[in-house]
Amino acid sequence: MKKLLIATTALVLVAGAATAEVKMTGDARFGLSYNSANTVNDFTAEYRVRAKFNMSGKTDGGLGFGASFILTGSNNTTTSDATGSSMVWVSGSWGQVSVGEGVDTGSDSVGLGIADIGYKGIGVDDLAEGLYAASAANINYTGTFGAITVGVSYNLPVAGGTAADQDWSIGVGYKGDGFKVALGYDVQEFGVNTLTIGGGVTMGAISANVIYSMPDAGNDAYGVDFGYKLNSATALTVAYANNGTMDGYGVGVAYTLGGGAKLVAGIGQVGGDTKAEAGLTFTF
Repeated sequence: MKKLLIATTALVLVAGAATAEVKMTGDARFGLSYNSANTVNDFTAEYRVRAKFNMSGKTDGGLGFGASFILTGSNNTTTSDATGSSMVWVSGSWGQVSVGEGVDTGSDSVGLGIADIGYKGIGVDDLAEGLYAASAANINYTGTFGAITVGVSYNLPVAGGTAADQDWSIGVGYKGDGFKVALGYDVQEFGVNTLTIGGGVTMGAISANVIYSMPDAGNDAYGVDFGYKLNSATALTVAYANNGTMDGYGVGVAYTLGGGAKLVAGIGQVGGDTKAEAGLTFTF
């Protein structure tokens, strides 16, 4: 730990001399999950640790630039949790252009989506978001102008790689006093084209979000979540989603322990399978 702190401090000092900045943050989680669909073990343990490095600077003319990468360690080797991602960006008053594995699609850039249940998610939200979330992207432009945010993304071929699915996505969002609305359109080269609308509202301790996706082929998908803050530390969430072939629902609770730690638990059903999980999440 001492060596890590010394190395991090040295990076910050060197970067500062060059009028740039290097920051390291991170997050971690661990817990126990239950899935009635598992044929071998109904209960499984899971953990993930991520270190996030962010580097940024500014030219004499005021152009911002930077890069970031994530190092991930996880016992779940079947998902993207076992890998990292990197991104490079430039920014100005006109917005930000980002290139890399970690960029959002245009739809994701404007805040479409609903909450999931549990400390890592039992998958309720995936049923509602699966149509537009299937779009790929490695370059993104996002600009915020007052209350309006615009996002555009594309999936470019990369040198030395296989031919990319040339998906593209565009999103527009508006945030008002206690509410938000958003619209996204995603085109997949080897999939469906999807129009998605969504919105949310917050009134004191109560919040709600809704999403509806309409593909040019196949079933519509939709979902809704409701949240209620019992007090400054405890929040309840319920969610429901349907993708035309199956539905999912659940209820979750999150308790803030302080110092970046939370205790999170949830239970529900997704596609007829009962799922539950409880664990701790940390931010550093």
